[in-house]
Amino acid sequence: MDELKRFLPVTALIGLCALIVALRAHTYDEPLERDITTYAVIAHEMLNGKNLYSDLWDHKPPAIHLTYAAAEWITGYGRNSIFLMNAAAAVATLIAVYFAGAAGRRGPLAGLIAATFWTLASGDLAIEGNQPNTEVFLNVLLTAAFVIFARAETKRIGLRAALAVGALFAIASLYKQIVILQAVFLCAAYFICVEREFRKKALIEIGMIGAIGAVAWAALFGYFFLGGRGNAFVEAVFTYNRWYSAHPPRAVSELWSWPGLSPDALTVAFTIAALALVGLVIGLKVCPRRGWLLLLAMAIATYITVQLPGWFFPHYYQLWLPVLVVGAAWSVDLLKRTLPARFAWGAYAAAGVSCAVLVMMEIPCYLATAKSWSTQKYGGIFIESEQLAARIDNLVPRDAVIYEWGNETGFYFNTRRDPPSGVTFAYPMQAGPLAPKLSWRLLGDLKRKEPAVVVTANLTMSLTPGHPVANWIEKNYRVLWRTNSFAVMVRKGGELDRHPPIAAK
Repeated sequence: MDELKRFLPVTALIGLCALIVALRAHTYDEPLERDITTYAVIAHEMLNGKNLYSDLWDHKPPAIHLTYAAAEWITGYGRNSIFLMNAAAAVATLIAVYFAGAAGRRGPLAGLIAATFWTLASGDLAIEGNQPNTEVFLNVLLTAAFVIFARAETKRIGLRAALAVGALFAIASLYKQIVILQAVFLCAAYFICVEREFRKKALIEIGMIGAIGAVAWAALFGYFFLGGRGNAFVEAVFTYNRWYSAHPPRAVSELWSWPGLSPDALTVAFTIAALALVGLVIGLKVCPRRGWLLLLAMAIATYITVQLPGWFFPHYYQLWLPVLVVGAAWSVDLLKRTLPARFAWGAYAAAGVSCAVLVMMEIPCYLATAKSWSTQKYGGIFIESEQLAARIDNLVPRDAVIYEWGNETGFYFNTRRDPPSGVTFAYPMQAGPLAPKLSWRLLGDLKRKEPAVVVTANLTMSLTPGHPVANWIEKNYRVLWRTNSFAVMVRKGGELDRHPPIAAK
């Protein structure tokens, strides 16, 4: 019987892992959005020997680029590496969510409920959960750290666990610095919950967690400054991001709203959140509160993390899912234990209803094609850019250089062509503290490696009249053909200008 009790949860977990991989495989061919292709292109250039920040510009800390580089090293450059990260992160978070759900002696059933909710909701179309943006990796790390705290109950986590938590938080901050809030709030909740006799030692453990983060960032600064890239690193990751988070200015009232979330996303979230909220209220009042205080701390930190940057992209809200699914699973376990015996079935009925609603919400998405997912999330821009990239790749010789004045790095990813500059997208040159510096840097790169073809994004051209890069393009290139969102231009007097491809006429 004991072997059966161990076997069934493992079998169920394997089944959920297989299901989540299959769900991610459904959108394997989805045209990739610009964040994904930017990370992939930068990682590819890093593997080819170029340096992050000094040669390749981005305003994210380096962990995301290293992750993409590792995936490419394993599977090669292309969609296989994207799928590997996507599936691996989803499965890793599923396992972490299972252990979080089972923590506090709640048992395998609560863990499986949390894992089931995660499997159904984590790839939701409305929060762009089916592709490996930064949040999917943060969810692995932050949920694993939460598990360590939650499993300790009222005891200390211990020095080894503190080292592990410190490493998890440190790595997470190398994806996004703002997640230090999760570390602060969870450590504060841990200190409050631990028994008084252990608090001095708990402070030492919290100090270790903070010290590991400080050492990690000191090592990162040291690495870049010793390599002569410190100023480039600081400008990209701190100077630009300070400006980015403050522009455009936002009203304080927006901190209490949920911009960027569609009604479908709110429905999915509410399905789980309602159950989690019931448990949170009851748990804080009538039960041992340690786990619920930790969950509340995680929820508050997540709220601030999502709202504070001032940009409300749908994928930011993915950070809420581990909090909600663990809270919902704990609520089911709590209701089962607190309701009268004859009503205990109501706890599982509530979980069943929530799962049924999730299934009904998600089925239409998985009946749609991968291209339809892209259209529903972003409109037609990434389908158009992918198709145009394929057309250009077929018409232009392999040794010809192409450049896109815009933000669609998919032109490089989909054609497997190296960009002529490490400044691969136009946003930081349109406005901000680094706009002049990056613009002249890009212009110098384009003059050294004159592209045979320049693709200009209509939106970018409309936003940059008189920009030195736009002026240079207009002076040296002529339009060969146009699409809805782009103009394809060839160098005046170049081979493609003298002998334009037949298919382009």
